[in-house]
Amino acid sequence: MVTLYDHRGEPVKTGQLKEPQTARMAHLHREFANHPSRGLTPARIARILEQAEQGDLTAQAELAEDMEEKDAHLYAELSKRRRAVLARDWDVLPAEDASGAEKQAAETVAAILRGMDMDSLLLDLAAGILPGYACIEIEWGRDGSTWAPEALHYRPPSWFMTRTDDRDTLRLRTATADGEHLQPWGWIEHRHPAKSGYVARGGLVRVLTWPFLFRNYAARDMAEFLEIYGLPLRLGTYPVGAGDDEKATLMRAVVGIGHAAAGIIPEGMRIEFQEATTGASDPFSAMLNWAEKSMSKAIVGQTLSSDTGDSGGGPFA
Repeated sequence: MVTLYDHRGEPVKTGQLKEPQTARMAHLHREFANHPSRGLTPARIARILEQAEQGDLTAQAELAEDMEEKDAHLYAELSKRRRAVLARDWDVLPAEDASGAEKQAAETVAAILRGMDMDSLLLDLAAGILPGYACIEIEWGRDGSTWAPEALHYRPPSWFMTRTDDRDTLRLRTATADGEHLQPWGWIEHRHPAKSGYVARGGLVRVLTWPFLFRNYAARDMAEFLEIYGLPLRLGTYPVGAGDDEKATLMRAVVGIGHAAAGIIPEGMRIEFQEATTGASDPFSAMLNWAEKSMSKAIVGQTLSSDTGDSGGGPFA
């Protein structure tokens, strides 16, 4: 009989393999994201990052997911990093001085993994690039005396936390302040520290949060600019002595003609189209370009593969 040992060298009870650890944590499965990117401000970002440093990773993890969903440029650059892994070959190799039994075990494990959807597993693990970690829960199945992974489940990074006295060990969030340690042989954990430091400060999300925020400010301001300055002013005039009903009729016509391109008004009234107010969108474009280039530098280390604008760098890259 083969005994399994965890990373601490302690034997693993096979009863732990019968069901996933989160199967008894219904509160996590019933959770919905709070979407902290709504109404995001510099002050709120500072609070979210500070909470993560104190062990509460939930808001920072949810913000990371919001950022990837809402920013097409950020999503595209992260996809380059994540999908680059799929082009790499992989194998399970025994140690150089392995015995015959160990070599056979390596071949068996390799055969099991090749029968699984490794592309999906690698993509899920690469999702840890942004928050700094990714956790895959293993659902085990048994065929006679052989235990093998039956399914692999990606768990949201918001399900995890750290303790204030151990800021580099991920734990499942529970109703207690300390959470619950990850069950041995129940998880595949990928750490992706973009920089040195404990887990809460290792993810790219902390670098990308600021250009994400300023890019959204610039996009919103540019939309308002186009709405205000891109359309001609419609000015209605009514004769002296016009009543409230006539004024209301003229106002409806002025408002409606901008969308319907047609309308009627009583005789004696007039609608004039004034030239749209002049203005420049260059400041907004400059902020958007700065934010996009900052994201590209942080994620892929350069801008040539994403910048196809006036510089012409993209096509040559």
